[in-house]
Amino acid sequence: DRLREISRRQVALLKSSVEALDLHESVARIEPVPEERRGGFLAIRSPHAAGLSRALRAHGVLTDARGHILRLGPAPYLADEQLRCAVDALGVVSRNVKLNTNP
Repeated sequence: DRLREISRRQVALLKSSVEALDLHESVARIEPVPEERRGGFLAIRSPHAAGLSRALRAHGVLTDARGHILRLGPAPYLADEQLRCAVDALGVVSRNVKLNTNP
């Protein structure tokens, strides 16, 4: 129960932080999932998911891309500041998404 509580809090932090980036929907948008059904990661739909994942890795942020879905999956040993830094990196790489037009 404690791990699920931590996971839900972390995913909520990621979600609110990504929303604050105010990314254009053509670049990335959070998958609309009822909160009670949201798993242990934040799914972000983007035609550039694989490129974003590669660019984030170059910033030290490990993600998973499956098709057009970029997945941010926190872990209980990560601090909130690390999650915020990961989202900041997403903001940086998403501004450069047109440089890598291969989705």
